[in-house]
Amino acid sequence: MQSLYSKAVRGIYAVPKQTWFGIGITLFLWWIFMHYTRWPAVQAKSEILTVLATGAPNTFTEIVSRDGWPYWLSWIPTGINMTDNNAIGMAFAFLIGGAITSLVLPQGLIRRLLNSKGTKGSTYGGLLGAPLMMCSACSVPVALGWKERGANPETTLGVVMGAALLNIMGLTTIFVLFPGPAAWGRIVASILLVVVLTPLVVKLAVYYRNSWKLISSSDYLEKKADSANLQSCTVLDGGQDNLGWTEAGLLALKNWWNSSVEIAYRLFLPMTGAMFLAAIIRLMLPPGVVETYLGSGFFAIIVVSAFGTMIAIPTLFEIPLVLGFLFIGMGLGPATALIVTAPSVSIVSYFMLKKDVGHAAPLLLMVATFLMGIATGLTVEYLMTYYG
Repeated sequence: MQSLYSKAVRGIYAVPKQTWFGIGITLFLWWIFMHYTRWPAVQAKSEILTVLATGAPNTFTEIVSRDGWPYWLSWIPTGINMTDNNAIGMAFAFLIGGAITSLVLPQGLIRRLLNSKGTKGSTYGGLLGAPLMMCSACSVPVALGWKERGANPETTLGVVMGAALLNIMGLTTIFVLFPGPAAWGRIVASILLVVVLTPLVVKLAVYYRNSWKLISSSDYLEKKADSANLQSCTVLDGGQDNLGWTEAGLLALKNWWNSSVEIAYRLFLPMTGAMFLAAIIRLMLPPGVVETYLGSGFFAIIVVSAFGTMIAIPTLFEIPLVLGFLFIGMGLGPATALIVTAPSVSIVSYFMLKKDVGHAAPLLLMVATFLMGIATGLTVEYLMTYYG
C-alpha cells in the first residue's frame, strides 16, 4: 500500500507546472461553457418544437431577418443566423482545443494515454468526446488538440464521433421523446460507428495511403523531437519544469493563447463557409416535399441519409429537427436514419479534418455514416411494419 501511495505522490510531483495550469484553464473553460451556454441552450431547445411543426425553414435566433429576401437568396440570412448561433460553441471549441494542445505532458505519459490502437483507441476517444456536448464540427478542434499531443488516428476520430453520437443528454432525450425502435436504433448505430467502424476506417485509410497524415504516437513524437518546428510545449524538457510557478503560469497562458489563435486561424473560415453550405442544403427541402417523397420506403431513407450526412447542425439540434420532420409527414424509418446521420460527421467535418488527417478518413467516415443511416432506417421501418 505504501509503495502504491509513494508512486502516486511521485507521479503527481512529476507532472510539470505548466500542465497544472493547463488543466486549470481547461476545467475553467469547460465549467463556463457548460454552466452559462450549454445547459441553458439545451433547456431552450424544447421551445422551438412548435416552430418546427409549422415547417419553418429556419428555427435559429435571427440577427438578420429573412423577410424581404427572395427565396433563392434566403440562404444568406439563414447562413448568417446559423453562424451566429454557433459562434459561442466555435469560440469555446477553439479555446478548449488550444488548452489541450498547449498542455505540457511527459513523453511517456502521452504514449501511455494516447497510443491506443484499433477498437481500444476509438473507444477511448469516444469516451473522451462523450462529455464534450459539442457537435461533430465544434469537437474537431478538441480532437486535433489530442492529435497534437500524439493521439492515434483511432483516438482522434473517436473523439469527434463520440462527441456527436454518445452525448448522454442527447441519448436520454431521444429515449424520452422517440418510439423505442428509433431510440434503440440510434444508440446501437452510435456504438457501432464509434467502436467498430471508426477503427475500420483508419485501417482502410492507412492501407490505401490516401493522404493519411497521422502516424503512430511513438513515430510522431520522435519525428517532432527531431524537427526544428518543435513547439516548446509539445514534450517536457528539464529546463521548462525548473520554472517557478509564476513563470510557468505566464508561459502556460502564452502557449494556450497562441495555440487557440492558430486553431481559429486554420478552422474559422472553413467552418463559416460550411454553415452557409448547410443553409443552402436545408432550403432545398421545402415542407411540402416531405410528406410526398419522404414518408417511407427505401428511396426516402437513402435521400434522408444523404441529407443528414451532408448537413452540419448544432449540438442536439437533430432532436427537434427530426421531430419537426415527423410532424410534417416523415415516416419513422427515414426519421431514424436522420437522427443517426445528422449529428455525425458531415461535409463540415471533412473540410476541417482533411488538412490534418488527409482526405480518406473523413470521407470514409461520411460513407460509413451514410450506410449506417440506411441500415438503421430500414431496420426500424421493417420492425414497425411487421411488428409495430
